[in-house]
Amino acid sequence: MEWISFPGLFKYLTFLGVIGYACQWARPDIADLLDFDRGKIFAGEVWRIFTFIFAPMGLQSFSAWGVFMLYILVQLSFLISDSLENAWGATRTTLYIFAAWAGMLAVNFILGFGLPGGGSMLFTSMFFAFATLFPKYELLIFFLIPVQVRILAGITAVIMLINAVTHPFTLFLVLPAMLPYFLWVLPDVIHGRKSLVKAASRRRKFNVSKLPESVPFHKCEVCQRTERDPADLEFFVTPDGKEYCSEHLPPQS
Repeated sequence: MEWISFPGLFKYLTFLGVIGYACQWARPDIADLLDFDRGKIFAGEVWRIFTFIFAPMGLQSFSAWGVFMLYILVQLSFLISDSLENAWGATRTTLYIFAAWAGMLAVNFILGFGLPGGGSMLFTSMFFAFATLFPKYELLIFFLIPVQVRILAGITAVIMLINAVTHPFTLFLVLPAMLPYFLWVLPDVIHGRKSLVKAASRRRKFNVSKLPESVPFHKCEVCQRTERDPADLEFFVTPDGKEYCSEHLPPQS
């Protein structure tokens, strides 16, 4: 599957999205040329199969606030892209993006028209994956207020749930984009948590009183740090029995 690997794909999509917004500020109808339209695709405008994912939505007029928000989203997108590729590898990250895109594309074809916000839902899906793998990573809101990404992801999940209850039609956009998250990310996390629970159970059964206090229980295979180091680390046990901290999870094929 290495042939499908596209390192930095999410960064390129982000860059194309920024170009889309810049074009929209100069030509407000640019989204009409990029959005999904089944009839126009069958008429020959096949580029819409791909461009709907980074077609601009909102921020139609140029403003300092719009530029600032784009800057924040670009920085966050690059962070998410680098973090997921370090944890998963470029191949699995590419497959994750392709799966979300294919799901939204299939739903658009079934409905016959494009649902607005495909690019934002891809970003949301990637953000949830990032927040699940690195829940304690802190972001500075407005460069001042430190907030862990798991809190932001929780707030986002509540908003999505409220939207789903009040506007059930949005599920046609949310579920396809989140499908790879439910299929790939959550099972891995659940498996990792179970491994930690088993390790904790073995530790309770072990006679720790016979061990010298200098012997740690958790130790990362890469950086050799333990639970006794000052950093607030989380440790994960891989299927081969090796243990890694959250900062050095090996890529998964």
